[in-house]
Amino acid sequence: MIPCVLQAWAARRQSRGLKATATWAEQRAARLACRCLLFWLLVLAAGCATGPKSMEYTEVSGTVFYKGKPLPGGRVTFVTVQGAFASSANIEENGHYKIQAPVGDVQIGVDNSMFATQSSRPGPKNKPTVGKRPGAEEEPQPLKGRYVEMPSKYALPDQSGLTYKVEKGSQTHDIKVE
Repeated sequence: MIPCVLQAWAARRQSRGLKATATWAEQRAARLACRCLLFWLLVLAAGCATGPKSMEYTEVSGTVFYKGKPLPGGRVTFVTVQGAFASSANIEENGHYKIQAPVGDVQIGVDNSMFATQSSRPGPKNKPTVGKRPGAEEEPQPLKGRYVEMPSKYALPDQSGLTYKVEKGSQTHDIKVE
């Protein structure tokens, strides 16, 4: 890299009609500038790589209520406010859910729109399923429940307004959607 910089510098000097060879001091200054540039690029690259690489998860269970009644099926999603870690779980027909949630402040999404197209389709009813996670031992279970019309904002954790602080250790948290 340094010879390229010096060659470019020499070509520029020649185009101005000056002597093309660099003095010892000029060569040293060019090397120092290149080393400083390389150092700061490494510092910048190292700074970009910081942040949590893994997250601790714990069990959270409870019931999802919509307008005071248990939501009859769907999906619940917990997303950390910082770090973008997430986890999802099925909501049972009785409104109960159990999730391995990331520890910390989370935003919560609740969705049962997957049942909307199912109830409006003629013919055999195919139950929606959730795909198997990599490394999971269990096969995905078909979702059970029925569609309840609710505002679509609740399906998106960052727009739902539903928040919770997940602590270490198993805990219960009922989710109330209005």
